[in-house]
Amino acid sequence: MPTALLESSDTTPLPLATNHSALPEKLFFGLPSNPRSRRIVLILWLLVFAAMPVWIAFDSPGWDLDVCYSAIRSVIAGGDPYTDGIAMLQHFHAQPALHPEATPPFIYVYSPLTLPFLRVIGALPIWLGGLYWFIYIPAVLAQIWVGLQAAEGSERRYFVYLAPLAAFFPGLLADGTVLSGNVAHILYGLILLAAVVGWRRGSWRWFYIATLAASCIKAPFLMLLAIPLLSARRQWLPTAITGSLGVALFALPSLIWPALFKHYLKAVELMFSYSHDFGCSPSGLFSDFLWSQGVPYARPGFVFYLWYAIPLFLILLYLSKSFLRGGFSIHQWIPVLLTGVVLLNPRLIEYDVAALALPLALIGWRVVSSCTTHRKAIIVLSVLFVIANCFAVHRWELRKMIDGPLLVLFFMAGSLNLLLLSSESAARARQDQEPRVATV
Repeated sequence: MPTALLESSDTTPLPLATNHSALPEKLFFGLPSNPRSRRIVLILWLLVFAAMPVWIAFDSPGWDLDVCYSAIRSVIAGGDPYTDGIAMLQHFHAQPALHPEATPPFIYVYSPLTLPFLRVIGALPIWLGGLYWFIYIPAVLAQIWVGLQAAEGSERRYFVYLAPLAAFFPGLLADGTVLSGNVAHILYGLILLAAVVGWRRGSWRWFYIATLAASCIKAPFLMLLAIPLLSARRQWLPTAITGSLGVALFALPSLIWPALFKHYLKAVELMFSYSHDFGCSPSGLFSDFLWSQGVPYARPGFVFYLWYAIPLFLILLYLSKSFLRGGFSIHQWIPVLLTGVVLLNPRLIEYDVAALALPLALIGWRVVSSCTTHRKAIIVLSVLFVIANCFAVHRWELRKMIDGPLLVLFFMAGSLNLLLLSSESAARARQDQEPRVATV
């Protein structure tokens, strides 16, 4: 694939003069310059890493990796991981009285394009499997680091203390998904790192490549193509090309392995109809409600998704034009942009919102602190955070019902805040352009 097709003709970053519309080249690793503050932050990080073995002792990690291991064993044995998963789900639901409160088994629902890679991985020595975590942990840290890039200088004094805890509060709600080992954490880390390169240097080549590769595992990653489209000029063509390639790659297994592709679609369908694992997106919550009422959910859920996704994208497009005109800075745009783009995903699971912990906290901080003092803003946000998590940890279904509306609420609040900033910026620009009247 010619990489030239994935770049626009204008690869230079936006000029810094337009209200800081490009991230600075200086890297920020989350350590404050003050020696005392730096020690406190380092101690927090050390405590987090020290607590991990204790947590693992009570909650075995890598449950999503176990699904991949089962798929590898099936592929090596010449089997079909999708039919194996379908059989497990059907057996589980055929005897509901034996496990009324048990969680349905997780099954392999990644694209058939991944199966040749599973065969290669299965041929490697077992000890190489441990290297996965040496990639996984930096990828999780990369998501946190990208979130910190959106913090402005005055905000970093607060948010460096939140960074060590961010991985344990995906979508601002407590959850242990970071221990799952899900490959999505690696994919999000790579894509967001590539986005930082695009924001800084105006080169989006690596972002398109990373997103296209991730879509070969899960097609909804193509939704992230909206990031360069809404962050830089002249990205429509490379976005359209990458999106078309992604759709073609999704459909390719139906031509190469038609029976396998049919089993894959059946496994995905059963994940919803049996496990009703719809996620916490607005359309997911709506589909879950329809399912609980015994009403067909597929078509109404899709219509409901279009009903809010189209206006959502139009809002993002309007804000993007304001950003490109210099209405607000890239630091102010990134949290709202990431939240809105993630909401375009029709099915949001915990790892889809894992990278939003700091961006959502930034939105909340900017909105509340614009109305009151910093001290009161800290108190208000802390109280809201504690109350939301007290309910979220009580029951899994309740957590999803909180997380979805929370994302929408923060996106709307952040968007309104950006509109106010844009209006103020436009008013200042008009005032500067008014001719000065000479006084005698």
